[in-house]
Amino acid sequence: MNRFHKNASIPILLSLSVLSGCSMTPPEEPQHQSMLTNEQIQLKSHDIQAIHRQWWNQFGDQQLTQLIQLGLTNNLTLQQAKQRIALATQQVALAESGDKPKLNLNVSGGGIGANTQSFNMSNADYSAIGMLLPSFSYQFDFWGKNEATITAASDQKLSLQAQEAQARLVISASIASSYFALQNNYRLEQNLTTLLDEINHQNKVITAQVKRGLASEAESFQNQGDIDTLSAQLSDAKTQQQLAKNQLALYLAKTPDQLGQLTLPNAQAINQLAAVDTIPMNLLGRRPDIIASKWMVEANEQGIKQAKASYYPDVNLMVMGVFQKLSNMNPANLFLGGATVAASLPLYDGGVRDANYASANIQFDQAVTNYNQTVLNAVKQTSDAIVSLQEAQKQQVLAQSSVTHYQQAYDILNNRYERGLSSFADMNSARMQWHQQVVKVTNTESAILQNQLQLIVALGGDYQQEQSVLASTPSNNE
Repeated sequence: MNRFHKNASIPILLSLSVLSGCSMTPPEEPQHQSMLTNEQIQLKSHDIQAIHRQWWNQFGDQQLTQLIQLGLTNNLTLQQAKQRIALATQQVALAESGDKPKLNLNVSGGGIGANTQSFNMSNADYSAIGMLLPSFSYQFDFWGKNEATITAASDQKLSLQAQEAQARLVISASIASSYFALQNNYRLEQNLTTLLDEINHQNKVITAQVKRGLASEAESFQNQGDIDTLSAQLSDAKTQQQLAKNQLALYLAKTPDQLGQLTLPNAQAINQLAAVDTIPMNLLGRRPDIIASKWMVEANEQGIKQAKASYYPDVNLMVMGVFQKLSNMNPANLFLGGATVAASLPLYDGGVRDANYASANIQFDQAVTNYNQTVLNAVKQTSDAIVSLQEAQKQQVLAQSSVTHYQQAYDILNNRYERGLSSFADMNSARMQWHQQVVKVTNTESAILQNQLQLIVALGGDYQQEQSVLASTPSNNE
């Protein structure tokens, strides 16, 4: 039996060669789109070093650091991202199993009996039977089909890991953004409360002056109108505080009541980011969403290889054995063994392979298009963040200068008003204009924090890619 299978393998291998020659050949691969490069998008030849690992520490607020660390631990979106990576890990293991030999063992047992005289069990002979069926099989990967499947699964896992890094960046930035909004509204509340106390005190003075005929009712109405306006602004600032806390609680996977009391936020701008005025050369390697898109390009490149390999025969080796043991009826043992090499290939499939191959090429181009769009979005976001940050810094300088000038004008008019040389309307108008500039300074300080945060996100945060990613480029684009 063994010699028969050994001799039979020769014509099978010859048949494999014939099948390869008779099989449908894959169509010519179409011209693919190219991935954008640093040179094409004209990035500057310098890198960014101003963003540290755990960049949130650079804002100098320990409470912000604690909230972000808690969010990165508890956030449900990040937990889902980790679950997708765990699933992708199993998909890689499943793909790798297809490139390994298979070994099976079937065990069976029973009994048989024979009776020479009908319905006379005393003359019957019985025998127990046991059987072992071991088998070994292996699929040869002459055309790289299994290798492409494994590589594609690995690339998809790497893409998901980069997507998780992007999710971490978005979550941490969202927590910081809500925290900065909370800080801004706390400071607005302080400014509004101080001014409201002052105007309420002024209202008592005006009321007394109206009663003595030293002031007109118009001044009283105007002062009361200012009180109502400031009260409305104060109420809105407190509402915005609560909304910011609600948002923080959501990012931390908590309810607003579970968030607890927060101390007064005191985040400070990062001085090093003020020097960032151009898009860096290492932008394409800093952003996890770009790296995730790049890995998907490579995964789809493997998909083309898989589709192309389907045009060639599958070759399998199988080794089987049979061991049978009989008892008293036939005490002899029986052992059979053999090996076969088989090849299979559909000579006509109604266009299935052609459709799969065309689909794989289209999916690759879609992945390249998505990568290019991600790159262009990254360049725009970075440019917008740089421009917005520079403008916010200019607005802060002008607002601070305006506060100084309006305060000086108010001091002069207030002194004149107290000596009866200026009207209440002039003094009060100067005071309100001064207040508006103080609010503007507070808002510009918050705008700087928010724009620095947007710049950090646009530059990829603290993402650190593997060096192997830098060197990997799909061969279709070379």
